[in-house]
Amino acid sequence: MPQKAKVTIVGGGIGGLALANMFEKAGIEYIVLEKASTIRALGSSLGLDASTLRVIEQLGLLEDFMKASKPVRQFNFYNEDMQSTGVVDFSCMTKIGGYPAIILDRPAFYDCLLKNLPKEKILYGKKVTAVEQDEKNATVRCADGSVYTSDIVVGADGAYSAVRLNMYTELESKGKLSPNDAEPLSYDQHCLVGVSEPLDPNDHEMLRRETCDFEIVIPKSDPFYAIYMPLPGNRVSWAVIHNVPKAAAKDGEARLSEWGPEASTEMIEFVRHQPSPFKGTLGDIIDKTNKDLISKIALEEKYFESWYNGRVVLLGDACHKVVPSAGLGANLAILDGVHLCNLIVDLPSPSHENIVLVLEDYFEKRSVFAKAALENARQFGKVMSDRGFVAEVTRKVFFNYIPDWMNRWNNEKRLRFRPQLHFLPEVPDRGTPKAQPQEPRMFH
Repeated sequence: MPQKAKVTIVGGGIGGLALANMFEKAGIEYIVLEKASTIRALGSSLGLDASTLRVIEQLGLLEDFMKASKPVRQFNFYNEDMQSTGVVDFSCMTKIGGYPAIILDRPAFYDCLLKNLPKEKILYGKKVTAVEQDEKNATVRCADGSVYTSDIVVGADGAYSAVRLNMYTELESKGKLSPNDAEPLSYDQHCLVGVSEPLDPNDHEMLRRETCDFEIVIPKSDPFYAIYMPLPGNRVSWAVIHNVPKAAAKDGEARLSEWGPEASTEMIEFVRHQPSPFKGTLGDIIDKTNKDLISKIALEEKYFESWYNGRVVLLGDACHKVVPSAGLGANLAILDGVHLCNLIVDLPSPSHENIVLVLEDYFEKRSVFAKAALENARQFGKVMSDRGFVAEVTRKVFFNYIPDWMNRWNNEKRLRFRPQLHFLPEVPDRGTPKAQPQEPRMFH
């Protein structure tokens, strides 16, 4: 029997907990280190689609995710007078990939991922201060004095990853850090997000639907747009995205903890006047939201060129930060985990040479998808955020004149990659066209 690798996962977010679920099924020994004292799922909502729901079904979590979510039907766009400016249809997603795109709030997402994980394998209050390695193992040191040694360390600790910081410090000392990776994350948007308390469905037809339509208000005058997403329980997930000129951005704002609570009063007052699709203003929805669960954050994006070093590897936002308005981050992190888990399961032994080999393969395969996702997110952001005559014309064409066949072709192209965990029974492929073949296994 080959010796299985032991793994330390740093970060109890979406990517880290999804990977933990995969390791749990694979019989891989692991521990999750989370710096927060408890998982407080701030923020708005998250989406998944057929690219990840097939593996979610493999993990036995599909029913939980479907119960906690609504399927996405379409995006409805409005101007500041609440006049329709276009519709983008997503009802073809089920036929293409075998699953609808779904939307659910962050607490429900975390509940689904935590359901089957032993509590003793997730340790809270573990702020990482150092990551060290040699030919035989990797060691994580925490601020409370605790030390964890394993064969592999996975940095799934977000855009301001402590694992990446330690890894890049080592690479820089050896002259191996690229100029791009030495640069800070770029950002030019602020985002205010939250989930409302239950609203009266008798007052809002869109809450009574079994599906979720994204209701998106893009005004000509205001430098921000708002997205409303009906959730189960008659609640509304909402996000306001405000363009901020780089010259006006404060140096420290991009260093704030992701999805952490911070002073949002000023932005609330700035945006509350905008009309909403819910018979009132954005301020009315904000007023029906628990203030402790409203977050103001800086939206960063960056593709990092160095994803691994020796026995240390990055996953999700730690190596490719995509703005959340594009709805790609959770899918990308889970897909990173699928590829990485398949490789680690196949390791004949956790030797330094074998680990470097699989991490090299992980980077080569997943970086292609990360680059494409970042480019798609940038294009989406420009369509939504730009102002002026050219931007108005672009949106009008995008929302109204893109033929159905092109929309379907774009979704087919993106959803062809629907990978499986090769050590679990395969879930039938219900999509049309069929998913692209799995990568050949590195070790046999």
